[in-house]
Amino acid sequence: MFPVDPFEIAAGEGISLWPKKPDQVGVSGGIVFNGDDIGIFYSTDIENAGFQRFTVAHELGHYFLAGHPAAIGPAHVSRAGFTEGSVAIEIEADHFASGLLLPTSLVRRQLDRGAFGLEGIEELEEVSKCSLTACAIRAAECSSYPMAVVVSKGAGVRYAFISEGFKKLARLEFLRKGSPLPPTLTRRFNSDDSNVASGKRACEATTLRAWFGGDRHLELDEQVVGLGAYGFTLTIISTEAPPPDLDEEIDEEGELIESYALKFAHGR
Repeated sequence: MFPVDPFEIAAGEGISLWPKKPDQVGVSGGIVFNGDDIGIFYSTDIENAGFQRFTVAHELGHYFLAGHPAAIGPAHVSRAGFTEGSVAIEIEADHFASGLLLPTSLVRRQLDRGAFGLEGIEELEEVSKCSLTACAIRAAECSSYPMAVVVSKGAGVRYAFISEGFKKLARLEFLRKGSPLPPTLTRRFNSDDSNVASGKRACEATTLRAWFGGDRHLELDEQVVGLGAYGFTLTIISTEAPPPDLDEEIDEEGELIESYALKFAHGR
């Protein structure tokens, strides 16, 4: 059941936890291996409980995932949260944290009975006690309905996640890191830094073609919210149209094992 508590999981493993002083900025957290004594520290300079929970879960990824302790050495600092430019080992810890705090079965259940679009993601944020961005990413990963999540800054895309339901609508041009934002609401929104800094919101209709190219003129909702001090913008592109038929049922257990499979150890 939600919420999953990473602090409780760490304590159950005998891992010490301590908050990093607010004036020590620059990293989200870290893990220290000192023989049998293991400790995790996490940032408090950003007053966001969801971010702190994700940071601790990220460090647990370094603790639990085979190959990580040997790769990172006795002490390691991280910038958790799907940050741009992350190396493979950090990306794996982010995905571990995401799956730990937002299990697929619980996310799907919440999305199925909750509101649509950004409002549904905010409901997931409330029950899971995770950050809005982490919830948006997991919503896109788990939803069978057409949904895309774009994190941007200025005129460029930082990263994007597209649901399987969205991929089934048409052959899409994937939004890669560094790609210019199309001339949409999000680009106009980002042109005013105060929109992002103050956490403003905006919504308007858009189309599949406007964002992803192709020849389909499918109407979509584009919901935008500034992420404040982070300097980024979160965009949810979605439709309430019935999802396309899925080819097969998802194997929950197999999916979980696959999601935690250590790609890093295989030369990624």
